[in-house]
Amino acid sequence: MRLGILSNGPGLAEIVKIYGHSTQWIPNVINDSNIDYIVKKVYNNEKLSIDEADAWIITGSKYSVYDKLQWIGSLLDFIVKLHANKKYMLGICFGHQVIAEALGGKVEKNVKGWELGSYPVSLTNAGQSHQLFEGFNDKDLVYESHQDTVVSLPENSIELAFTDKSNQSFCIDDNIFGVQFHPEFSYDVTRKLMDIRLKRGIEIDNSVLKKSINGNKILTNFVKIIKS
Repeated sequence: MRLGILSNGPGLAEIVKIYGHSTQWIPNVINDSNIDYIVKKVYNNEKLSIDEADAWIITGSKYSVYDKLQWIGSLLDFIVKLHANKKYMLGICFGHQVIAEALGGKVEKNVKGWELGSYPVSLTNAGQSHQLFEGFNDKDLVYESHQDTVVSLPENSIELAFTDKSNQSFCIDDNIFGVQFHPEFSYDVTRKLMDIRLKRGIEIDNSVLKKSINGNKILTNFVKIIKS
């Protein structure tokens, strides 16, 4: 299987220097030697083709979906094509938001402020029985780092998870999924991100970071769904 990773930014230099990039963390978490990966730097306007991969993971970004940038417009168009061709997609944070926006939802800056750190996620009835959340318990902790949120979901989507501040997951049909949180993050990466942003004056709900035990299962479950 070939899995495409759509990279939406170079990452924070302070993080990349120590821990590498999210395009490295994703394969490390999945840990499947039978998968070939292709990374496309969407933010550099690299050409995209739906046939380059069997499934796609769309990463986070420092940018917002509503930023008027050419590459974001191209990504929105590409997601529409992937949907039309029934390709598997998993969006993470910005990726979650850009899928929602491309397919008829709406993304805005969250009036409730940042979600940064560890947060308990509530599963809907659909989420509790969904394969994407297999091995994940209601109120399990996840790692968050975002200030935008999906304020309305695309038509025909099903909400799978939420927090008090934002939608956390949805699916469309049996092949398109989004998670607002970061299943690819480690404790150390999240802690460093928190420290960097706290120094920059960002207000957060809690500076204490608790460990996420099951958050990374989203990535391995996505692969299981593709193979099933």
